[in-house]
Amino acid sequence: MKRWLGALPLAAMILSWPATTVAVAVAAHGFVERFHVEGKFAQEGARQLPTDAPQWTSMEPDSTDYNPETLVAGWPLTVEATAAMLYCFMLASTPLLLAALADRKLTRAHMLESVALIAWLGSVLFLFTNILKFQSSHWTGYRPLTLVEAVYLMSQIVTTVGYGDITPAFPRGQVWVAFNVILGLCLYGSIVMEVVEIVLERVRKAMARGSSGRQEGMPLKDWNAELQVNLAPLAESATSFALLATAGVLFWHLYPGEDKTWLQAMYMSVITLSTVGFGAFNATTEAGKVFGAFWMLFGVASLGALISSFIETMLHLKHAEARRRADLGAEFAKIVNQVSSTDGTIDKAQFLKFGLMLAQNTDPNVFVKIDKRFQYLAGEGNDKGMVRRTTLVEAEGPNL
Repeated sequence: MKRWLGALPLAAMILSWPATTVAVAVAAHGFVERFHVEGKFAQEGARQLPTDAPQWTSMEPDSTDYNPETLVAGWPLTVEATAAMLYCFMLASTPLLLAALADRKLTRAHMLESVALIAWLGSVLFLFTNILKFQSSHWTGYRPLTLVEAVYLMSQIVTTVGYGDITPAFPRGQVWVAFNVILGLCLYGSIVMEVVEIVLERVRKAMARGSSGRQEGMPLKDWNAELQVNLAPLAESATSFALLATAGVLFWHLYPGEDKTWLQAMYMSVITLSTVGFGAFNATTEAGKVFGAFWMLFGVASLGALISSFIETMLHLKHAEARRRADLGAEFAKIVNQVSSTDGTIDKAQFLKFGLMLAQNTDPNVFVKIDKRFQYLAGEGNDKGMVRRTTLVEAEGPNL
């Protein structure tokens, strides 16, 4: 029975992914129905609402003011909508990426969190494209979003850019969106940070395997390593951010319909990727909205990596400068004196202490604490100076 119960979260995560697919398909289907073969949206008839309509709707018919998109012969969706669907599937695949990268078995909490994330994505897509009414500088009146507009707004939510060019039009819709913003940030923040941590851990393990060649002939500590600062991570993250920022500048200036000057495109790129998002400049074409969704997601992450690398590099620079000013010879002599016997020799146990203090900066008080604990467990009058295994398990083992 426990085995079946333990499999429920995994089954729910697997089944919830098709649910997101259905939500995307519903949004895409509504999009296709509104779009003409010539590339312009059809004028829908006025839909009468009851007089007691809730505050997430309006008493007016939905706006029919839509921006044109690019049709491809023989394909049921526009180019922009197809790219938007790929964006949705990319976000929905984040939990699957976590499961693929994780070295350890995922817990129920992981699986339930993944189910909640995928369910959030599907519900938000359905709400944005079918239920809630939005207002925007891109159209007149109030209406639900197209799939492209929903993805564009969702990327603003996940990255916290928040241009403010598309907003819920009515109070209850605003409350629903506010609730989903908090929920989405919590879920995606948790999963994305865990994926990043797993990737970094794998990189550290690979680097550790590459540097495991320090054999018995090598010193325990490389004194010169503390005096040097590796600028490669900062250079790599700066290059990634520069490429993404440059891509944004080129797109916003050169793509037909966006019509930003070079300076406006540079300003928009920096303000967007820094998540300041003043909103003075934003995407005005449907292709720009899809590009902006991907660009914001990766660009904001690249700037975060750049800031983290810069902070880490500055800390290393300050530490290296402090070590250059320190008397390294006196520090080494202090460690040797703390572990040496009165006759000037060092046995194996003392050398182990020496190695931990030198290579791991272990506090000498830790050894004093361990020694006192050993004496207590061994008991007074124990001539053999040993602790029974059963005593060790009872005193130090976990309370299961």
